[in-house]
Amino acid sequence: MDETNSKGMDSGKNKELAWGAKSSILVFLVSFLAILLPLLLLTQLSLKESTQYFIAESILPIPFFVFFYYWFRKKKIVKKELGLCLPDSNILLVTLVAILLAAIFKGIDLVVFLGAISELTWSRVAIIGGPLFAVSSGLGRVIITPVMEELVHRGVIYGYLRGRFGWRVGLVLQALIFTLVHPNVYQGDFAIILFYFAFGLGFGGLYQFYRSLYPAVICHGALNYFDATVQIVF
Repeated sequence: MDETNSKGMDSGKNKELAWGAKSSILVFLVSFLAILLPLLLLTQLSLKESTQYFIAESILPIPFFVFFYYWFRKKKIVKKELGLCLPDSNILLVTLVAILLAAIFKGIDLVVFLGAISELTWSRVAIIGGPLFAVSSGLGRVIITPVMEELVHRGVIYGYLRGRFGWRVGLVLQALIFTLVHPNVYQGDFAIILFYFAFGLGFGGLYQFYRSLYPAVICHGALNYFDATVQIVF
């Protein structure tokens, strides 16, 4: 009986592992194509703008994804251990908390730092590219990119660091990594560095508290939406 149960548990875990591996590959490929294909349609962007945008959205995630994929397979991590589950708390309340945190982040940026964290390159390419690119890029920024980044930075990197150093040190380290992989923090503006670090702490804190990537993805997507809306309107 014990041997049968053991085989059943191993089989279930293998299925979870296969599901996670296939899903992670699909998320990465879709996010890559969602950024690359619309970019190829643009004609009014400078080479510098196109290159910066492509590197930021499509190239930088690759090493982290590779790390994630092999670590995922080696450790036989199942989807729940990566936060790929709904939180136990009321889903509506969790959603509102995540959106409120995003609004607070953007409000502080506008009031205190006068919009220093706005991603101007993305705003410019979205406007220049026309309706097709704006919709495609918007979906990428608000849905696909948050899912991929949270899966990698919170689900994998933070999960690894938390297990190795504890949740407090892990939270700080993953926020630092999240900050360093964004190109616009190298503009020399301390406000941008500070805010990206705060974002990393905020997204990681949501994941740690709710044990689910759902609120972190919602907060990340809402923040990108607020950022894009403010740029386009003003």
